[in-house]
Amino acid sequence: MVIVGKTDQFEHLYTEKFRSFAAYFGHFVQYERDIGTRDIGLHLATPLESGEAKVTNCLCWFQLKGIMATTLPKEQAEKASSFKYSMRVEHLKFWFLQPMPTYLALYIESLDKFLILNLQKYVEEKWGKNILSLDQETAQVEVAAGSALDGEALNIILRESTVEEWVKAISADESDIRLAERDYNIIWAIGTAADRKVEHRFEIFDWQSKLRGEVHIQERAIGGGNEWIMLRNHWQLSLGGVPGAEEMYPYLHFTPEEEAEGRRYYGIDELDEYGDRNYLDDDDEYRPIAKMKNGQIAAGKDCSGEYHLYYIIPELNELGRNLFMLIKTLIDIKFIEIEDEGGEWMSVAPWHARQV
Repeated sequence: MVIVGKTDQFEHLYTEKFRSFAAYFGHFVQYERDIGTRDIGLHLATPLESGEAKVTNCLCWFQLKGIMATTLPKEQAEKASSFKYSMRVEHLKFWFLQPMPTYLALYIESLDKFLILNLQKYVEEKWGKNILSLDQETAQVEVAAGSALDGEALNIILRESTVEEWVKAISADESDIRLAERDYNIIWAIGTAADRKVEHRFEIFDWQSKLRGEVHIQERAIGGGNEWIMLRNHWQLSLGGVPGAEEMYPYLHFTPEEEAEGRRYYGIDELDEYGDRNYLDDDDEYRPIAKMKNGQIAAGKDCSGEYHLYYIIPELNELGRNLFMLIKTLIDIKFIEIEDEGGEWMSVAPWHARQV
């Protein structure tokens, strides 16, 4: 009779869980012999509308570890803000010096959940080059409880690799590439609006009862009676209404769908750069207003004190036109594929930051 040890059985189970999850995102790479102190590589791929998948330039390596439920019960794990794991200093040194990062995939059995940590980045921030002279056999690393190994984490890894690839391919500024990578569908949609006979607007919810703001980027065919289609639903902590939306989309020039009459400001002579104020409309109803970068005053609607609603009209500015041409080049060399359907969601808040 052959007996598989408890630790070996546990390692086998979480390794197969990792492979089952990661198989949707790429193809596995492994050393023929266990000499790299890394368990498995994942060559990321992106799905195409044809049903095929494009293999990217992003190859990431994972070291798989786990904490048993007998060691960390669920009651304790649910209360923890982070998890510590002891690793060999020799391996930390090796990963620190590699040209590409190694990620720790830490399985918490009692939560049935993987967490992720960029070991190279962690060593750089905690020890730096001092790791090379660290005179001890093991050292603890700490993984935040919110740093889940999920599809979004792998998308972040791919995004960083994509930026590097695009910078190398077309010799563009990294700041421009990052904007293009984040928003190429939006930039392309607005840049091709005239040819496609469509129009766009930003619907801005400046919540008064919540800490976040919302921007709905919408499109519709020009002509009466056509419904607006959502291209992006953008949530952001402390967005700041209209000025915040302008800041997040610097490649666009905006005009208000409805402009407030400056002479009818209520109780003030000038408007703060970022502050909402009220004005009186023709029916003596108070309405929120916001000052835009171009000096125009956007008139909003007070929705029962819950939020202020604004509509502003976007068009590409000089930066936007440059980014549009950059995106056209990326399409021509088959680096990107424009998605026809919209409905993407974007959320920006400190807790969305990941240790990847």
